[in-house]
Amino acid sequence: MRERLKRLEQLLTDPFKPEEVLKELEELLKEIPQMKREELLELEEEIAKIKGMLERNFHIALGWLEELPQKIKFERKV
Repeated sequence: MRERLKRLEQLLTDPFKPEEVLKELEELLKEIPQMKREELLELEEEIAKIKGMLERNFHIALGWLEELPQKIKFERKV
C-alpha cells in the first residue's frame, strides 16, 4: 500500500494526467477491504494530503473555467 501511495503522490505532481491518477485511486479502493487496521489508519492520514493535492490540481487544470464568467461579462440583447 505504501508503494501505491508513493506512486499516487508522484502522479499528483502533474495536474494534466487525471486518467492515471483515477486508475491508481481505483486500485487503492479495491485494496481497502483487505487492509489491516494499521494500514487503514495510515491511509486515513494520507487521504487529507491526497485531497489537497487533487483540489490544487483541479484548480490548476480547470480553475480558469470557473473564473472565466467573472472576468468576462456577457450581455444578452434581445
